[in-house]
Amino acid sequence: MTAPDTPPASSTPGIAPAAHPTDPSRPVRQSQDPPGAGALIRHGSFSAGRGWRLGVASAGFAGHQIAEAMVPVLIGVVIDQAIREGDPGALLNWLTALAALFLVLILCWRTGSQLATRVYSFGEHELRLMAAGRVLHPRGMATKRAPGEVLTVATSDASNVSGLAWVLAEQGGALAGLVTATIALLLISWQLAAVVLVVSAVQLLLLHLLSGPLEQRVYAEQSGAARAGALATDFTGGLRVLKGFGAERTAADRYRDASQESVRAALRRVRSLADLSALNSALSGIFLTGIALAAGSMALNGTITVGNLVTAVGLAQVVAGPMETLGFLGAAIASKRGSARRLAELLAIPHRVPDPHPPTMTRPAAHACDHNAPRGALLTLRHDDHVITARRGEVIGIHARGETAVAVADLISCRRAPEPGQYTLDGRDAALLPPDEVRRTVFAPPHDAVVFTGSIADNLATERVDPALLTAAGLDDVLTQLPDGTASAVGEQGRFLSGGQRQRLLLARALHQPQPVLVLHEPTTSVDSVTEDRIGRALRGFGDRAIILITTSPALLDACDRTHELPDPAPPNPEPEPGTLPDAVAAR
Repeated sequence: MTAPDTPPASSTPGIAPAAHPTDPSRPVRQSQDPPGAGALIRHGSFSAGRGWRLGVASAGFAGHQIAEAMVPVLIGVVIDQAIREGDPGALLNWLTALAALFLVLILCWRTGSQLATRVYSFGEHELRLMAAGRVLHPRGMATKRAPGEVLTVATSDASNVSGLAWVLAEQGGALAGLVTATIALLLISWQLAAVVLVVSAVQLLLLHLLSGPLEQRVYAEQSGAARAGALATDFTGGLRVLKGFGAERTAADRYRDASQESVRAALRRVRSLADLSALNSALSGIFLTGIALAAGSMALNGTITVGNLVTAVGLAQVVAGPMETLGFLGAAIASKRGSARRLAELLAIPHRVPDPHPPTMTRPAAHACDHNAPRGALLTLRHDDHVITARRGEVIGIHARGETAVAVADLISCRRAPEPGQYTLDGRDAALLPPDEVRRTVFAPPHDAVVFTGSIADNLATERVDPALLTAAGLDDVLTQLPDGTASAVGEQGRFLSGGQRQRLLLARALHQPQPVLVLHEPTTSVDSVTEDRIGRALRGFGDRAIILITTSPALLDACDRTHELPDPAPPNPEPEPGTLPDAVAAR
């Protein structure tokens, strides 16, 4: 399978075009409104050159269905013009034509199947990338979604939405087969053709009306599966905590309830689909029987020939398949829309960090500077009355805890939008820079950064492992205890590692990143004091970068060139409930 053609921009309304290099002289291109369910369905099947491929696939399936409809017609001709006349030459010629018809039938199906699979596969891939891009967007998500729910949307729902390609291709083929069979029956008897048209219209209308609730049931099924998956992910990751609290039974009960609700939603959807399928098959069977009886009666009366009878019965059997396919059009589209709604809801989650540039604003030039920033400072942060500066080769300590520490780390990493003038990078106001540009200068992983399934080397996320950085992070001691060194597996979410080993792996990964500013939030809370002191002294050996330590550890703060102590946030003063008195008044 070759790579699809990539257009310069998407033509689907509501889908943001591909990113282009930043031109400081041009206005910033704002991302479009998040796409709706309809736009996502169209994008999965028609964008990026998939539209014409889907058209050819539909033509291939149409050719297959037309050839199938012509098979009983050709058999009837063989009976009337060769077998009844006793002409061996004519029999050989018609059998050769029949063999050629089967060859065309097979080639058309192969072409349609290949192109429909291509459209479906690349459409699914693009929808998954859109979901992943929204979750991993530099500006973050204002509302967090559980990993299990995101996984369901990015896999099951994306696959279901892109499956519209198969639906359209098969529906086009079914319609072509139905039209061909109707025309052939019209040449035999207009009464038979009229019956086919009337029954087909009634069947399609009835099934369309009955398939309406299926969209909501597909949505409910996928939502239930996502909730159960999210609980399973959370409970698996926090299994040790649950055991420590003795909450295994409560967690199991919650997951059982969510799983049973998911099963009930799935059964409701399956029952609806089964009822539609049974009704569709019953109507098709009644239609087939009626056509066969009518054609048999005409043959007995001499109105049609024996070959026409064989053709009519064969066409009735051929028509049953297209009618069943066309009957499920409403149900199939309802299913796709249910999944598209969930994907659209994920893409519509607002950003946690707002766009620093309104639509009318021009991006500031790369040399625009904040002249109030201290000269030579790579980073300057103003927090209340504190001005925190960091230069290359310096280790700066910030003594902060709790919400204050998290707020400072989020601000430096632009996981929270800075105020104008509050935060500068190399003389530039970070409030005017997009988060991804800030993160090209600053690497500030969260305290609870993720350890990925794989090996130590995989988690270091670098092409070349630097032994000196492993030593600085204290990971060299860990490697001596592992059987395969950096090739040793860490297990799912690092479950093969202790807390201290996990922290040293995360620190080594941070040290391998190329950004000139490194922010570490409590990097040694699970490390023994000797190793912590060794790590603190090692962090002073990076003359080409600035390191900011947000910590309460005395060992790490002693290793810093300068320290800033930020006060803890004042505890909230709860309002007294109505009808109660403050303690001082009550004491009187």
